[in-house]
Amino acid sequence: MVLFFLPHAGGSAKSYSSFKRFLPKELNVVPMELSGRFTRSGEPLLDTVEDCVSDLIGKHRSLLETEDYAVFGHSMGTVLACELVRQAKAEGLKMPVHVFFSGKNPPDEGVHCFENVENASDDEIVAFFSKNSLSSNAPVPDEELMRTLNRILCTDVRMAERCSVSPEQVGLSCGITVLYGTEDMLMQDVDMRSWQRFTAGECRVYPFSGGHFYYAQHKEEVCRIIAERLGI
Repeated sequence: MVLFFLPHAGGSAKSYSSFKRFLPKELNVVPMELSGRFTRSGEPLLDTVEDCVSDLIGKHRSLLETEDYAVFGHSMGTVLACELVRQAKAEGLKMPVHVFFSGKNPPDEGVHCFENVENASDDEIVAFFSKNSLSSNAPVPDEELMRTLNRILCTDVRMAERCSVSPEQVGLSCGITVLYGTEDMLMQDVDMRSWQRFTAGECRVYPFSGGHFYYAQHKEEVCRIIAERLGI
């Protein structure tokens, strides 16, 4: 079985490769890196969720057509996961056997970082994410690299906040698992059980101590849940 990992805003999907040491060896862990980011920095920086997902489907089509697969998306990755299911369904591709939604409210709910992200400057976005520990980008002495990282973060934040996908458009039948940090400032007014609306299957919710990147403290336990929910 394939387990696709989708990145959070400003992050590399490759960062989830560290999960492999705690996951069953029979799982084929595949990070879905977005065009124009990190290991794909030489490609166009796509700036809509729809275009990013269309590109990912093209890049991983053979696996999506032939393999049983599950998807894990954290934060912006949950929006990408919903769009991936929507587009895969429209193209007649296989549906996932399970989806893991981490660290974000459902994409049809009006819970956003900014009242209107189009009015937020790059500096305001970077400052907000830094102040609230929502970014995994640590400051680096290379100013040009820091500008690149911040440009990716701002592009990701804007496209994630623009995107809205409804339960009807996703329409999963498989089980889903929802995980989040109880101290995550973005989760304080969110009922994560509302993800149930996105599937006719079972929805289980797992709260963890910690903030937005709760899984850094609980990686082994999160991987145990992944294995259990996939029946491996």
